[in-house]
Amino acid sequence: MKIGSAGKKIVQWAAALSLVLLSAGQAAAAAGENIRVALFVNSDQGYKGVVPSVTLSSEHGLDIRLRGGGGAVPLPLGDVRQARFSLDRFSVIAWETERLGEAQQVAQRLSQQRLDASIQVQPLGGKTVYQVSSGSFRTYEQALSHAQTVRNATGGAAKISGPYRLKAAAFGTIQEAQQWERAFELSGIPAHTVIALNGEQLAYEVWVGDEVSEAKQQELVASVSALYPGFSYQKPDKQAYVLLEQDVRAGGAAAVHIPRYSFSAAAKLTAAAKGGNPPLVTVEERSSRSYRGAIELSEYNGELAVVNELPLEQYLYGVVGSEMESGWPLEALKTQAVLARTRALGQGNKYGVAHLSDTVYEQAYYGYGREAADIRRAVDETAGVVIRYQGALVESLYSSNAGGLTADGSEVWGRSLPYLRPVESNDASPLLAANTWYLVQLLDGSIGYVRHDFVDLLPTKNALGLSLGVVNTDNLNFRTGPSTTYHRSLFTLPHGTLLTIIAQVPEENAFSWTRGPYSAEEVTAMINQSQQLNKAQPFAQPIRSLAVTQRGPSGRVIAMEADGRKLAVSSPDGHRSVFRQGESGLRSTKFEVEQMNQYTVLGAAGRTSQFPQSAAPSLQAVGGGGGGPLPLNAGGEDFLIYDGLNWRVASLAPKFLFRGYGYGHGLGVSQYGAKAMAEAGFTYVQILQHYYQDVTIGP
Repeated sequence: MKIGSAGKKIVQWAAALSLVLLSAGQAAAAAGENIRVALFVNSDQGYKGVVPSVTLSSEHGLDIRLRGGGGAVPLPLGDVRQARFSLDRFSVIAWETERLGEAQQVAQRLSQQRLDASIQVQPLGGKTVYQVSSGSFRTYEQALSHAQTVRNATGGAAKISGPYRLKAAAFGTIQEAQQWERAFELSGIPAHTVIALNGEQLAYEVWVGDEVSEAKQQELVASVSALYPGFSYQKPDKQAYVLLEQDVRAGGAAAVHIPRYSFSAAAKLTAAAKGGNPPLVTVEERSSRSYRGAIELSEYNGELAVVNELPLEQYLYGVVGSEMESGWPLEALKTQAVLARTRALGQGNKYGVAHLSDTVYEQAYYGYGREAADIRRAVDETAGVVIRYQGALVESLYSSNAGGLTADGSEVWGRSLPYLRPVESNDASPLLAANTWYLVQLLDGSIGYVRHDFVDLLPTKNALGLSLGVVNTDNLNFRTGPSTTYHRSLFTLPHGTLLTIIAQVPEENAFSWTRGPYSAEEVTAMINQSQQLNKAQPFAQPIRSLAVTQRGPSGRVIAMEADGRKLAVSSPDGHRSVFRQGESGLRSTKFEVEQMNQYTVLGAAGRTSQFPQSAAPSLQAVGGGGGGPLPLNAGGEDFLIYDGLNWRVASLAPKFLFRGYGYGHGLGVSQYGAKAMAEAGFTYVQILQHYYQDVTIGP
């Protein structure tokens, strides 16, 4: 669900969360009338997301403006519905061909290997040449390194295109410049129409060449002067400018051209929709989301920065819709609106070119597509309302689900906040709504999980009184846990497979969850990756024991040991990012570790044996008729233990299963808890005052 986004932060909270409190006046001055949201930014403030180019579109046309040191000047580009934007610098030409299909195949090959690829049109010598371009680089050396990667991927020659050019002349209109551009290209010389900004006046120029150095730039003078001697061929000024180029959309038999605007580091471009209610700009590289306001493009920290600038309250429409579901109680939506506004105003100018990003490093913002009438109403009816402690904005914190009890600051980044103490939170609704799964055993002894609606129960039970069932579909996944997302499929079961149902369990949900079971080798690999990130000594041998050694006020994990050695984390909340495979880590630090090879066996004369033992396990079972001894579970690694009330899956090998509650860091407001309180009749002010102590709530 969307509301889980705030809880998905697996980040270093010690760095990401600030304890600095801004006064209301300072916050308003930081944000001004508009807020600036980084969609892509090269930041040293925790979040970094960059792309070599970005594609913008609007069905009503784009109003594109160029800014240098002064105001923004509209560019006379005509009816532009879609365009690609990039910085003017080094790139790698992976392939050149006169056949569009060939260029598309090369671009697809690069994309399949996760290499950037676009197709540009370059009319040269009377022919239409399609160039497959890859990457955008600040230096020639970076481009040279990428060129080798591209050669390995395509098996062809790759060359570097650079930003060193010669200014041939300036013209009175853009049409004149484009005519001379075509003349140079007809002679086989790469040429570009350029719109440069002189003060607040536009100049239309033709630049020739795509050279990689000043030396190559100078060598170009002789050849172009011989062809067209009437121009001065000077080195262009380092100013705000835009090169007008053409790209081809990949796919399809026909060439669909779209303009590409490559601009200098001294320039800023803004693109806004010319119409619409509301006016929207779509950003293809941001999952084709549409945004209110304008999109600003600039160079920041050596990379392309893409920033959405819009009124604060309109921004909140997108945030509340991204963090909560439309249809939730209005008072819960209002709670989220106040939290989001407080958080936005408290960031200051965090990223230099933007106050905050669109990611859960601050709060999720997925644009206009997440808006709805009730969400806009919640924002409008709380306009200007924020949360303050002793006159200053609080650190606005919230997560998807607190697992029944919110966290203390000491459990997240190691320091408490005076207005955030653990409080009870009614978070169990996801558990109550969760689908049912069965823990089952097959005839061959295999133990795993299947979803209940793919099993038909039989009227008979086995000798232990356990229900029996048969699979009612083809190729049913037999999984390691009760979810299709976080637990892998061991194999598939055919229609009619007989199952013994050991227990019913809820599907993975925002309130309760499991991860694993993980082998000793898997856990060791995860821990060692974390140890490396935290500059700590790795474990040389597979880990045999894993234990929680300290918990915080709400019961969250704040210290752990593996084989008696403390795990290194940058903050207590970092424990949930230790145990991760791929993008999936633990949902919260409110968890228990079940060591599956740890159990007690009652033997003859009341003697007990503790497992694991120093020697290899030698457990065997006695048959139902007194025969035996027999290997456990037909010799399988996992087996079942019954304690008179419940069944437990145990293992002969070291395995670790994590059982947890809650989704996210748990600090501040629980979104599911806010929903439950709103359903019980509480107002948004009462909800906020439950989760935040000794605060004031108002404009």
